[in-house]
Amino acid sequence: MTDSPQGPAATSHLPAASSPDLAYRSRTPEPTSELDKTDHPMHQAASQTCPTPTRARLLRDIARPVHSGIVGPYANDWLRAAFVEALVSDERLPDVVTTRHDLDLMLCGRADQLALVELEDRLHVFGALEEAIEHLETMADRIRSGQGAPTAIWFATPGQDSDVVYQTIEYWAGLDLIALLRGPWPHGPSHYPQPAHRPISRSQAFTAQPVNDSIVLLREIG
Repeated sequence: MTDSPQGPAATSHLPAASSPDLAYRSRTPEPTSELDKTDHPMHQAASQTCPTPTRARLLRDIARPVHSGIVGPYANDWLRAAFVEALVSDERLPDVVTTRHDLDLMLCGRADQLALVELEDRLHVFGALEEAIEHLETMADRIRSGQGAPTAIWFATPGQDSDVVYQTIEYWAGLDLIALLRGPWPHGPSHYPQPAHRPISRSQAFTAQPVNDSIVLLREIG
């Protein structure tokens, strides 16, 4: 896989803060795994032994094929680690596409602690899944017209829209898209990640990163 030139800077795609749709989608979720809880004893150990979330190289070693469901009690921790890796240390400098709802889930309701405008060159956050899909289709059209574009990494929760999400992935056939999907994925494999201290297999192990540390890393690149 070769690096591609970075596309044009993105602008904020979120509706106004008063939008009922955003108010619903960005409600503060409950922690989705034990590691999301700030008093979990693994937080201190993870920070001391593995200060960065990218040693497992999740996006190259685990996120295969290019569309996978992520399931299980540590799914949110894995998705957050992959999200931080994509923005902080992936040398391909990928564009990252998600919704405010998914961003809130990955950061356990603390997405408002990020200055999204400072990340807008590579992070595209939308108010709804449909808007993210439209952006990805436009991006694919731009690439096919000859305009350079980086790898795209899509974090989404398909839910009942799995067929529409799969159609978008198919629209990117032959291009460089990685789709990481929260929940079981009927159109491909689903991975069941485990923290590195208790891996089921080498390919499933990853270093869990506490939410606080993840936010600090993301702020540093802003």
